[in-house]
Amino acid sequence: MKTAKSLLALVLAMLIAMGSLVCASAVQDLSESEENGTIETADVFGIGTDIKAKLSGVEDKDYFAFTATESGLVTVTLKHDKKAAVDDIATYFDVVVYDSTGKNEIDSFKSKGADESKSIDFSVTPGAYYVYVKAGSVVDTNLEYILSASISKTALFEKEPNNITSFATAMEASKKGSSKNYYGAITSDEGRDVDYYKVEFKAETLISFGIYNTASKSGNFKATFIESVDGEYGEPLEKEIGSIVINEGEAIKDSPNFGVDEGVYYLKVQGVSNSTGGYQVRVFAFDGSSSVAVEHEYNNNAKYAQKLQVGKTVTGNIFDEKDVDVFYIEAPKGNYGYEIVLADNNGKQEVVNGQWFLEVSDKNGHIIEEKMTITNAETETAGTDPLEKGTYYFEVSAGNVFTGETYKLTIKEKKAPANTDDPDKDDDGITTFADLFAMLKAIDWSNFLANFEGWFEFINIGGIIKDIIPGIVKLFTEVIFAKK
Repeated sequence: MKTAKSLLALVLAMLIAMGSLVCASAVQDLSESEENGTIETADVFGIGTDIKAKLSGVEDKDYFAFTATESGLVTVTLKHDKKAAVDDIATYFDVVVYDSTGKNEIDSFKSKGADESKSIDFSVTPGAYYVYVKAGSVVDTNLEYILSASISKTALFEKEPNNITSFATAMEASKKGSSKNYYGAITSDEGRDVDYYKVEFKAETLISFGIYNTASKSGNFKATFIESVDGEYGEPLEKEIGSIVINEGEAIKDSPNFGVDEGVYYLKVQGVSNSTGGYQVRVFAFDGSSSVAVEHEYNNNAKYAQKLQVGKTVTGNIFDEKDVDVFYIEAPKGNYGYEIVLADNNGKQEVVNGQWFLEVSDKNGHIIEEKMTITNAETETAGTDPLEKGTYYFEVSAGNVFTGETYKLTIKEKKAPANTDDPDKDDDGITTFADLFAMLKAIDWSNFLANFEGWFEFINIGGIIKDIIPGIVKLFTEVIFAKK
């Protein structure tokens, strides 16, 4: 028994020793193995590990490869010592990251010393990726650099290729208490890389969208919210709802709130002025519990005009100088005209100097009400004369000074005037049997009869009836056929 226990202890000791050697080998830093000057001879390193290398001269080129085993966001990092006598703006190494073909550039960056130099955060799918390192303006054959790659396994990132709507990355809208930021990157400075995200709403919803720069705040990006529609010949067209631009140095840029109908929409992200780099985007959906009516984009012309409920206030927003909001009402026959109230909707917020224009037209484009103008913190009221039965459009646009703040629009039906000059009505306003009987019912007949009580015995009822019948017939005939 003792012999068996001794043998078992010896085996366990050997296994532990071997395990220690394996672990020590696994954590040991890798070094390049020349010749690695081509894609085919690239030195392989793992995600999460370092590899050390040197350049033998200005013509030396080092290629490395790593393999992503799952989707995620990868960052490539290069670091090295800084030489004391070298200017701070000098570059030591130029680094380029390629996709699995080894031909398409994902990102490039330059290293400048002791601080780590990093690529953008770029999305990967399972497969191989390549890193190319060459000399910068400083060439030192004794200077060692360390290359590494790290991966973030969040599910919320763009999935390439997503350069067209049919390949858009699926996006889930954020809601109160649940923020969902999607990571992405623009990797081409020639406009070839455009990222699309797809978001769907099951009912009309009040939303906003935002774009966030990376920690370095070095990107210039434009985010555009669009709806894809069929063109004249069936080809897909992008119907722009609104866009925002975030510039270098800015951390966050959010759109105003706006309403959308049930359906599928897309968020499009592209670089501005040849800008590349990482970003985050999100679409925020409100709970929809508010009873306030909101403008539903896209409503930039009569074809897509949004119907207004007369008497109810709608809030809207002009995204930019090109945005136009068009609403319409159906005016019934016999209306007395409409009161129009246009107001700034900023409350106690600090506002900028801005304007809005509103113009009213009929279905043929004839102007019913000339442009009315409001500026921040103002309310303006206008009105129309009685309108013929039909469709009328209310168009709100940016004024001479653009503002992205919101406005309120209310269309109210005018009431019938107390006194009217309508020639079809008599002085007592009697136009129907209902008017006549209402007047007769309102008379206090008891007092009327009391005044004539002493006269009744002398009245010739038959003669009176004979005399007044023609008058009654004439009165009823005029009342009944007055409108015909």
